[in-house]
Amino acid sequence: DKQGFPVGYAEEHFIERNTEIEYLVRFQNTGTDTTFNIVIKDTISMALDLATFKEGSFSHPYTIDIDSHRVVTFTFSNIMLPDSNVNLAASNGFVEFKISQVTDLPLGTVINNKAAIYFDYNDPIITNETFHTLGIDFITVSLQNPISSILETCFFQL
Repeated sequence: DKQGFPVGYAEEHFIERNTEIEYLVRFQNTGTDTTFNIVIKDTISMALDLATFKEGSFSHPYTIDIDSHRVVTFTFSNIMLPDSNVNLAASNGFVEFKISQVTDLPLGTVINNKAAIYFDYNDPIITNETFHTLGIDFITVSLQNPISSILETCFFQL
């Protein structure tokens, strides 16, 4: 799966402009045999500044490549990830990275991200898509007029 932090506020996942985003890609071998190589391909949104890309924590050693089409490729060679039926705890792995937004994007900009995970020579597994919406003052407050509430109560009690 794929997660983005901060999670953001409300269904729109509101975050403020110029907030750095941290992504976490988790994977698990649920197949029937050991996985030898895992490749994660993540295309970076044009709303993110590729020059600010920073590698983060990881579960297993990997190599990284960023191509001219904004695709970040994490390659876990000889990972020897056992299947979950043999060793549930050891069948998991992850990689995380941080990246900043392009400076001063317009409010309402939506930043989407998902990844493709390749286990050996199998077709890719596409993660869920994370998204963030740029906003300000996104906490809503409802105020009630106490006088009108009292008058409505009195009216209904007559």
